[in-house]
Amino acid sequence: MLGGRRLGRNRLRGPFGAFNQQRFEGPGGQVMVAYFTGALPHFFAYFASALALAAGFMLLYVFVTPHREFALIREGNSAAALQLTGTFLGFAIPVAVVIGHSVSIPDMLLWGAVAALVQLAVFALIARLLFKGISDRITQRCAASGIFVGGMGLGVGVLQAACMVP
Repeated sequence: MLGGRRLGRNRLRGPFGAFNQQRFEGPGGQVMVAYFTGALPHFFAYFASALALAAGFMLLYVFVTPHREFALIREGNSAAALQLTGTFLGFAIPVAVVIGHSVSIPDMLLWGAVAALVQLAVFALIARLLFKGISDRITQRCAASGIFVGGMGLGVGVLQAACMVP
């Protein structure tokens, strides 16, 4: 009875007012609270794995790029902040889509690694082929350069997310 008292046919009064018990029952009469408490460890496992994957991506990304994003951001460099934020969102969106469709945590981690590699490739293509001096321009606080790199990372991440759905 979920700690409430019965009001009538399938109606319970709980701590937040009356509610219909049938709305809280899943397949086979399983109560939603039991489902929630059973699913909660899976949420924590996926969330912790996603946070670890994101931290790993950020560390790898700032190690690979020639400029030091965190130091530049601490100094108030908006270009570096825009670039890193857009790139992180370009990584996080595909990972979020993958979490919703993965069959296991290793599956999510593998596709997350693909998302990380794509974001690294985006920066490499921009910095090596399109605009060879873009890292220096970000260091010199050129917001346009930061917006361009971050925006390209975000755009590619959105396209990548769409392609990762089975």
